Formats: sequence, C-alpha cells, structure tokens
Amino acid sequence: MVKWGKALSVLAVAALAASLVGCSGKQADNQPGSAKGTATPKKEDVKLVFWNSGYPTIDANNKNKTREEFYIVQAIKRFEQAHPGVTIELQDIPSNDQMFTKFQTASIAKNGPDLTILWSGSYMLKYKQFLEPMDSYFTKEERARIAGWDAVAEGFKPDGKLYGVPFSTDGIFVLFYNKKILADAGIDPEKNPAKNVNDFIAMLQKIKDKGVTPLGLQMPVNFWHIPSFWIAQTLTSAGLDELVQGKRNFNDPKLAAIMKSWNQLYDKGLTMMDGSNQARQLFYKGEVAMVLAGNKTITEARKALGDNFGMMKVPDYNESVQIHDGGVGGVGNAFVVTNYSKNKKEAVEFIKFLMSKEEQINKIKTGEGSLTIVNDINTNDYIDEPLIRTMQDWASKPSAIFWPDNVFPAELTSEIASMQALVFTGKMSPEEFLDKMDKKRDELLKTKQ
Repeated sequence: MVKWGKALSVLAVAALAASLVGCSGKQADNQPGSAKGTATPKKEDVKLVFWNSGYPTIDANNKNKTREEFYIVQAIKRFEQAHPGVTIELQDIPSNDQMFTKFQTASIAKNGPDLTILWSGSYMLKYKQFLEPMDSYFTKEERARIAGWDAVAEGFKPDGKLYGVPFSTDGIFVLFYNKKILADAGIDPEKNPAKNVNDFIAMLQKIKDKGVTPLGLQMPVNFWHIPSFWIAQTLTSAGLDELVQGKRNFNDPKLAAIMKSWNQLYDKGLTMMDGSNQARQLFYKGEVAMVLAGNKTITEARKALGDNFGMMKVPDYNESVQIHDGGVGGVGNAFVVTNYSKNKKEAVEFIKFLMSKEEQINKIKTGEGSLTIVNDINTNDYIDEPLIRTMQDWASKPSAIFWPDNVFPAELTSEIASMQALVFTGKMSPEEFLDKMDKKRDELLKTKQ
C-alpha cells in the first residue's frame, strides 16, 4: 500500500525549437562549432522531484544508520552518475491517507512531483486524471519481467490502460507465532495445520487455556487480512468485482456466516486489540502467541524471537472456498508519473533503472523494504532468512489474492474500516453491517451515472 515529485523552467518558443534541433543531431547554420562555424546550444539540466513513500530512509532499530546508507539514496547517486545533467530531489512523505490529500492538492495546482509511489488499485486509479499513462513507455519484453500489471491497469484487466508501474510486492499477510507457546499448548502448525475456521478457533482456544493471549490484532487494519481474505477466497477476485459493480450483494448468507465467525474471535476472548503496534511488541516479549503481519516484520521478529519464530498462512474459511491455501497481499504500491511533469521521459527512465535486474539485486541485498516482483532473479541467491524466502514463494503463487481494499472504491473501503469493529465486537449484527455496505456501494454507483 506509496509516493514522489519535480519542476523545470519554461523556455521561449525559439529557444525550445533550437534545443530540439540540437537534440536531433542537426546543427543550426551560422553558429560557432557547426559545419558552418556554429555552436550547439547547451541542453537544459533536468531536476526530477521524487516523493518517496516506498523506500525506507530511517531505521528505528538502528539510529546510527545515516540517510546516505539507505538503498534509495545510493541508487539515486548511481542513476545521476549514469545520466549526467539529471538530478533527483528525494522528498520523503508518509504512506497514509495524508499522502493522497497532499498529492491531489499539489496536482490540481500542477506543482506536485514528477513521480511518486501511490497505493495501487482503486486508490491510485482515483487520481488517474493526474497520471501519465505508461502503455507507450514499456515494451512487451520490459513488461514481461515485471509481475502485477493488473494492479495498475484500468478495470484491473491485463489489457487495461496502465496508469502506473508495479513497485514491489508486500508478500501476503500471515500469522507469525511463538513456537514455544504453541508447543506448550500441544500445537504444531507445520505437522497439523488448521484446515478451516473451526480448527483455527480451536487452536486459539488451546492457547487461551494455557493462560496466554492467543492473538494480537491491530484494528481496524487486520479486518483486511482475515475476514476479507475469507470473503475473497469464497467469491474469487471476479466475485469481489461483482460486489463493486452491484451485480451481487454484500448481504449474502455466505458473507454473513464469515462475519459471524470473525466475531467469535472477540466473543470467546481469543484476541487483544489495539490501534497501534502494542500487540506486536507484546508478541516480541512472548506475552502474545500470534500476530498478523507481512514481510516487513520478519527481520524484526527474528531478532526478538530467534529460533522461536514461526510463520503460517491464515487458514481457509472452509473446504468449499474456491481459492485454497492463499492469503491477501500482492502489489500494494505503484510508481506513477504525473501528466503535468515536464520531464516524463527522465522520470520513466528512473523507474526503469530502479526496476532493472542489477538494481533489484542491490535492493534485495540490503534487506530493506518489500519483496521484488521481477522474474529474472533467483532471490534465494541473495536472501539468507528462510522465512523471507518462503514469503517470496508464497507471494508468487496463484493463490495469493490481491488486496480487496485496493479493489473496492476508496470510499467504500473507508466505510468498511469505520464500521467493521462494531460487528467484530458484536455491537452490530453481520446482516446490518453488510446491508450498510450495499447501501454505500449503491450510493457510489449512482454518483457515477
């Protein structure tokens, strides 16, 4: 789930024409240095403004690490050395809702970045009036080595118009667990994994019976990692699109059953909830048995738990789901170039540079950020941590389901996030919750007519 920026002075028409002639390799008459004694006008230097929300430039666990030691700062230096006359101004912005407000405000005034990273899917496509289509910039061969183009395509279709370039994969969200706590409760997820929601609830109950908090949830975020996964694997991605288009309703008995199962985790006292990272910190201390998280947590959790650290997928909802043994995740972020940038060509060149095989290897070696989505690298050659290797493998399987919140319209996602805690805690019935989702969806469809 991403950001960037730039600007150039405007030349007079005559000067611009002369510059274009110079770039074409033809020299003007009567200028010193040409065949007739003329000089080629100097090409204007280019400065790209890059709003960065996807690459880390601060390490909370290593305060001594300087900005210059991070991958993206070093990559920019390499690009600038290979492209004399081009400089990149790196501006860090947060990867949250404020990012979109900032981007929209700047884009309306046409003083935003040349390029940035936005959350993919519906989040990004909402601002397509400010985005440069990428179709003409990438050859078939260039596209073939990068996965996830449907996440940046209009209508999420392989042949849809492209408004961005896939940035990386978040892997899939999984359950990280403390091996010792689970073993003490008689649970071995590797030999006897939970096969359905009932097995999952029974597993959590065994842990609770040992006096340990079974599952730490970060709310409302984790709604998108468990019940939305169960919904997606029940309906498939095509079914999610049917929900968005109003071709089927949220208030469906199958989806109501899923929400009732989700409520059981709270009703049976199997979770602790917070809106921050408190649950994760308690997990690191051995006071919570399991947490939901993605790839970026692996390194930190390994440092805290050592060999006690384990990872498993969220169990399938039941045996009847259409997509088995998966998880939600995928290409949550995308590079975008603004259509008002005066240096689109250079911005795309920078994106291609960062996505090149050599630079992707450089990034993998640092262990910073998300997983790669290029298919011409054997990541096992550069990754030592076994669980990151496993995560890279899981993320590349067909059973990995693209983020439902990136498929739903942003307004519908916000509505779900604002209300789902009510149904989770039993303050709203699943049927009422799902009915409100249908009403919100219908309102959004009417505004498009």
